[in-house]
Amino acid sequence: MNKKELVKISRLARLKLSEQELERFTDQIEVVFDYFNRISRIDTKGIEPLVYPLDGMESLSALREDKDLETQNKEELLKLAPELLGNEYKVPPVVE
Repeated sequence: MNKKELVKISRLARLKLSEQELERFTDQIEVVFDYFNRISRIDTKGIEPLVYPLDGMESLSALREDKDLETQNKEELLKLAPELLGNEYKVPPVVE
């Protein structure tokens, strides 16, 4: 990732980064991407994927039964919004 890409991503995330932060984060992200690239080159042919890292762990994450829960009133929740557009939350656009 280069500095120009980081500026675009930080703007989309509504982050205000100083020039010094941009330089530092660009270097840090390059290190992270380097690790990802090294991991992606590992030969995993013939290795079965694990659902659980240890045998016998399946019972620890048993699924709970679905239950209906009471929810808050829609009108009450709409009152909490900083801005509405009709009967919906108004949010800033994120697509350029």
